[in-house]
Amino acid sequence: MARLRRKKCDEARPVCAACGALEIDCHYSDAKPEWMDGGLREKQMADELKAMVKQKANERRERKWGLLPTMMDFSPSAQMMQQQQQQLLQDSQSSDRVMSDSGDPLPSEYGYNPFSTILSESSQSPAGSSSTSASSPLTTTTTTESQVSAGHHQPVLPAVDSFSENKSEVEVNFTMIYLDYVVPFLFPFYRPCLLESSRGWMLVLLMKNRALFHTALSLANWLYAVLFDSMKGQHSACRRANWAELQVHQETAIKALQEDIKALNERGVANAFLESVGCMQSVIQLLEFDITMGEMSNWQAHHDVAVALFDQLITHHAVRDGDVGAWTSILDRIGFPFFRIRIENEKYILASDQSAFKFYTAYLLWIDVIAATALGTAPRLQRYHAELLQGDRPAIQLGEYVGCESWVVAEIAEAAALATWKREQQSKGILSMIELVHRACAIQRRLRTKMASLPSVPASDRAGNIYDPSAYHPVTPYSGFHEMLAESSSKKSQAVSLHTQIWAQATLTYINVLASGLQPSLPEIQSSVEATMALLRALPSPLALRTVTWPFALTGCLAPTGQEAFFTGLVADMGAMHVFGTVREALNIMQSVWQHREGGCCADPQMWDVATCFSVLGHISLLV
Repeated sequence: MARLRRKKCDEARPVCAACGALEIDCHYSDAKPEWMDGGLREKQMADELKAMVKQKANERRERKWGLLPTMMDFSPSAQMMQQQQQQLLQDSQSSDRVMSDSGDPLPSEYGYNPFSTILSESSQSPAGSSSTSASSPLTTTTTTESQVSAGHHQPVLPAVDSFSENKSEVEVNFTMIYLDYVVPFLFPFYRPCLLESSRGWMLVLLMKNRALFHTALSLANWLYAVLFDSMKGQHSACRRANWAELQVHQETAIKALQEDIKALNERGVANAFLESVGCMQSVIQLLEFDITMGEMSNWQAHHDVAVALFDQLITHHAVRDGDVGAWTSILDRIGFPFFRIRIENEKYILASDQSAFKFYTAYLLWIDVIAATALGTAPRLQRYHAELLQGDRPAIQLGEYVGCESWVVAEIAEAAALATWKREQQSKGILSMIELVHRACAIQRRLRTKMASLPSVPASDRAGNIYDPSAYHPVTPYSGFHEMLAESSSKKSQAVSLHTQIWAQATLTYINVLASGLQPSLPEIQSSVEATMALLRALPSPLALRTVTWPFALTGCLAPTGQEAFFTGLVADMGAMHVFGTVREALNIMQSVWQHREGGCCADPQMWDVATCFSVLGHISLLV
């Protein structure tokens, strides 16, 4: 093989030094092999050898994740942790375990879904807890209730590895692309001030969490893929290389998350606080990847696991003490021994891990509510809304994360819960229309009262004088946003107000459909649709459409005949970026609904609702 590679061979037996170092097959014989003919067969063998060298190099890099030390490995705490790990390793060697030869979880037969082989199908929660949702897919496999009560608590060890210092320059570069381009495009309203830990926590988390790190790089590769595709056939080699890199990072992320979830299952959420937080954040990041790619076949599984982890974190680790809520006690424990310092209103100086937990909590609450409207169920995390979303100054102010104020999201949750109640009553044959209308009107009154306090939309068709961070193209770097202007905060609040009005007006439409069925010709539905369309016209840029996908889709499904061009035009104006997220999915939904309507399939309005529309493509669409 050394000869084929034009390298010097030391002729050692049975494996020469060159082949041994590369971990490839060593073929040595006094007789010349048949394939070494100086022609096609020799070229094929050379190509196979190159592929083998590359594969083995990738495997060696993969093994280095847990082998190469960082500066943190030499701290006293790291030394103690290594001793604990060695002790646990000795204990595990004495027990019988069924594992693969490498000790890794067996791969999922479904490929993309990382949870099918690592989460038990049992509905019981860790340590026999009955307070967690019965549909929770996450269970422990080694920690039993008797062990916990007997005091058999093993030390908490991180299931999420820190990656080594010698990351390639390409990965470092794509890390910054993720932070400077992808994050501002996906979360244009998320601009934490310096005292709130700024965005530094994101880099800290990427450095600590291997699964999340590779998912972030996948998102950066996806942005590149979208931009390359917009170049009309140019840079084909770069496109292929970028797509291959995306797949490698995503496979690595899934494998890392499988390992983390498996370790967490063995320990149990009750005995692994920080690991549980890390796993929850990794799953939510994977859910973010699903949404950004427009991949609708896996988001429900990832949503289920994220909700289960959040539930069990509260169940096993929250401390309800006076005015401190359950979620807040988790936030405080993450930051221990440091305490939150109030800056103003409900803003605090937070540690990096606290900022990460708050961010992913906000995103999960947001997804959970929008998912409920598509699934036709009540939001699974609705019991936490009183602490996190309701009130004049909620703990999670979603306007700072997604551009829509928390009170609108809380009312969407109420409407989704009412839709579930209606469906249950209908199935029993005891639906009271008086009760339905009464409850629907109560939600509408609360919405209209809040909407009346919002600033009015500028008279111009497009609110160009509003500083709206969602209006910027992703090639605009983070530093290019005008956040340094003294008046930027007030200008940004105007943009949040506009986006909040769009969401609130679409929610009124949602409630009208809930009460009356899918009847676009009803006056109250027509007027609400027209009001939402007027607000969509006021968006300062077509790119801002990505932050209002749910209102856009809902309004489009109910748009009167002849208005279809308005919605298709908005998507076309986004250019190539309409595939980066769920805007394309929203357009496909409304076009399918239009076809059904023209074919007379929507003749019975009571047979169609919003959830029906969002599943019209043959799968349930999550539009965030």
